[in-house]
Amino acid sequence: MSAGYFPKREKIGLEDLFKGLVTASHILHNNGVLDAYGHISVRSPDNPASFYMPCNISPALVSSPDDIIEYNVEDASPVEKNVPQGYIERCIHSEIYKRFPTVNSVVHSHCSDVLPYGVSGVPLRATTHMAGFLGSNVPVWDISSHYSSGSKHDLLVRDTSLGASLSATFKPATSAGFIYSKMRSALPGAAAEPDHEPDHYVVLMQGHGFTTVAHSIEEAVVQAIYTKEASKTQTTALTLRNAYFGVAVEGKVDVEGGGKIKSGKLKMEGELKYLSDKEAAEAWSSMKETVSRPWALWCREVEVNPLYKNDCPGCEDD
Repeated sequence: MSAGYFPKREKIGLEDLFKGLVTASHILHNNGVLDAYGHISVRSPDNPASFYMPCNISPALVSSPDDIIEYNVEDASPVEKNVPQGYIERCIHSEIYKRFPTVNSVVHSHCSDVLPYGVSGVPLRATTHMAGFLGSNVPVWDISSHYSSGSKHDLLVRDTSLGASLSATFKPATSAGFIYSKMRSALPGAAAEPDHEPDHYVVLMQGHGFTTVAHSIEEAVVQAIYTKEASKTQTTALTLRNAYFGVAVEGKVDVEGGGKIKSGKLKMEGELKYLSDKEAAEAWSSMKETVSRPWALWCREVEVNPLYKNDCPGCEDD
């Protein structure tokens, strides 16, 4: 495979880009991030005002350039006429590309391991170094307050207005900024472009799923997969803690008749250990330099699986 599907880092051909986009769709399905639904896109290396994503097809079945459509960033409309039907929620992608010029790839997923953190009120945070990109605050976007009059209340991001609201959650106006405002300027070779960078790599969508943004296809795939893995780790850790530790009563206890506690504070014993902001930022700074390692493994896994077919030119050279 190509060394990197990263339009800002190196100039690549559309054949390589399509090959990478098809492979990424297969990898995300093979790792349980996408099923029959969900999608990945990539900004055009030739025209930052357009992006590519598969047509309305299950990610595992994307197989050739004929399955890929070019869209305008401005309004998510197809660049060419008479193209296959596209995904309803392509405005997720177009509005993120519009808001953040440095974002080159977007993944939207309904992964069931992540969904509970968008509805339970339990915050998703970085518990492992592989998920440092999550930081200490993963926002949850609730679509319910953003529907327009007469719109369909089905939680789908059907238009540019909803897409713009979601994209704004990656960089809230009042946010102090997690990684880039604090750490990015200190990274080797990084240019300080805080206005062009999101404050968060991942946003949860209440009752729907999550979306992650990145600078390349490989990074987007790694972030999507390790968002799933981090969610599984945190859920297991919370389950273990709740099963092992008890609940302590702090403060003065005033008991009424019948044993009812009038005052006093209940505190769960055993604290989950999360990464600090500095640990999260520097862990991801280190891990993102190694994305070629899992990418090579995942490429091989889908290459030998007969379910996945990549008929893009040049695949015979892999």
